[in-house]
Amino acid sequence: MSQADNRALVEQWYKALATTDLDLFVSVHHKDCVYNISGHSPISGQIRGIETLMENVLPVVFGALKIDEFQFCTKQKIVCADDERVVGIMEADGPGANGVRYDQRYVHLFGFRDGKIAQVWEFFDTALANAVLFPDAEQVVPGVDRDGFEF
Repeated sequence: MSQADNRALVEQWYKALATTDLDLFVSVHHKDCVYNISGHSPISGQIRGIETLMENVLPVVFGALKIDEFQFCTKQKIVCADDERVVGIMEADGPGANGVRYDQRYVHLFGFRDGKIAQVWEFFDTALANAVLFPDAEQVVPGVDRDGFEF
């Protein structure tokens, strides 16, 4: 894919988060996408496949937020793009279900295959995530390989 194609695909990924358009979110991913989530949280590690992400991980994250008051992607910027990778920064904010603010910054690195997002590396403040989203640090999220993180 070209730099412009990759950039446009990532812009759609951020748009899907900004509008909570889960159909759009799924559509930009390769079915065998791999998420590598940095840090030490119940979702940190490796998640294989869009189905696993949508069925096991997103419900846990969304369920820990006051989703009707929360805004993913309040601000985003693509800082680097080429024919193989795109790097972006995103902010999200709003309350967690426990009433604590979850004002978070993310760095995302994207890889591509067959015209879709095939890999995502995500970096964020996991101490904040644990305080707001995952008060049970030993929580097990099915489909997350806690020992996985490839680059």
